[in-house]
Amino acid sequence: MPKNILDSIRTLPSEVVSQVSSVFSEGTIKIAITGLSRSGKTVFITSLIDQLLHQNRLLSVTHAHATFKTTLKAPLHNVRRFDYYSFIDQLKNEQKWPQGTDAISHTLLEFESKSYFSFMGNKVFTIELIDYPGEWLLDLKMLELSFEDWSLQSLAWLKALNHPEAEKYLQMVASLNAKSVGSVYEKELHETYKSLVTRLKAEHYSQITPGRFIMPADLANDPMLVFAPIGGASSGLVSVYKKRYEKYVDEVVKGIHLEHFKGFERQVVLVDVVESLENGYDCYKDMREGLKSILSLYDHNQKNFLLQWLSPSIKKVLFVATKADQVAASQHANFANLLEEMVGELRRELDISHIETHSQVVSALKSTTTIEKKYEGRLLSFVRGVLEEDGQLHDLYPGEMPAHFPSKTSWSSADYAYKSFLPPKRSYGAQDALEHINMDKVVEKLLGDLL
Repeated sequence: MPKNILDSIRTLPSEVVSQVSSVFSEGTIKIAITGLSRSGKTVFITSLIDQLLHQNRLLSVTHAHATFKTTLKAPLHNVRRFDYYSFIDQLKNEQKWPQGTDAISHTLLEFESKSYFSFMGNKVFTIELIDYPGEWLLDLKMLELSFEDWSLQSLAWLKALNHPEAEKYLQMVASLNAKSVGSVYEKELHETYKSLVTRLKAEHYSQITPGRFIMPADLANDPMLVFAPIGGASSGLVSVYKKRYEKYVDEVVKGIHLEHFKGFERQVVLVDVVESLENGYDCYKDMREGLKSILSLYDHNQKNFLLQWLSPSIKKVLFVATKADQVAASQHANFANLLEEMVGELRRELDISHIETHSQVVSALKSTTTIEKKYEGRLLSFVRGVLEEDGQLHDLYPGEMPAHFPSKTSWSSADYAYKSFLPPKRSYGAQDALEHINMDKVVEKLLGDLL
């Protein structure tokens, strides 16, 4: 007779043990990583992969979990692969930042770790990382909007900006009449709107749809994109634009964007807190609204097909503020406060939807070092690094980060002019991952329950 449960298990037939072992195989877990352009998404994903491949050297998370091995797998069929090898070479060997990605791409990582009972075999599962442009994710709101509704919302947003270029476009729309028809009007109005939103994006505004107007990828010059918001100004243009709008929503937003999002279990949302500080109250407010739009498909009040399509439902969302190395280490607590202030309301909404949330301040690649220096009799925290603008090593005082976002009346963007630095020059060994700030905490919060 077996003396205990362990002995009982060991006496089971091999095929039964195999079935029990299969419980420890998690299959494939899909993780979407999204953020608006300039949020550092490409470097973040590159660093995340690099930390996982070389986790025994740099990730403190391994001390809390069993040792695991990570392998970068061959790309999926018929999808674009995230170009990790090129990006990591640029960061480690060329000391330059890679160009941001402008399309959906995928990465497969296989994890293997020891199970508690050696005879059950190792625990094996796969993680699929999907790099998803935030600008395209904003388009998901269009699934619930008719062309007329989208036009009215877009025009109202432009009017609220009180921007001179937006005013010019609004005047063009107001001047349309029943005779404003034909390809000349169609293209002129579209090009004017496209130029406007491209400029607004450059000026750090976030709530821009369609995302393909500013990040077209393979749809550049596609006639389907020749439309613009015009409300009910001209029946002739409305009819033409409406058909193209509906085709875009059906074939691109629903047929391409949403399909990639199906079956996601976890999501990382990158938040550029530094950009919001540098560009004033209006851009900060607009970025907050943009984040709401990105996550609106998880709204617990929604009972439409979106939630059915996304089954099984999302389980975990991690908000990440990047570029922590642009400020001194002594300012990271304030940095974390600003991130929480920006996403706190969203986290509460997701919590109501039974979605676990976390937040974390990081630098995916640490490009500066914090040093203490005396200045005018005071001991201050400086950052030392190679400036992107001149390629020279500098010690800079970045100032103190506020613990809370300023009010509209007291906000002065000049107080928050942070500098960009190049990747540091150093020799990397075969098992050396990128030097980072808090990427181990990202792994713990995102994947700790799986390891």
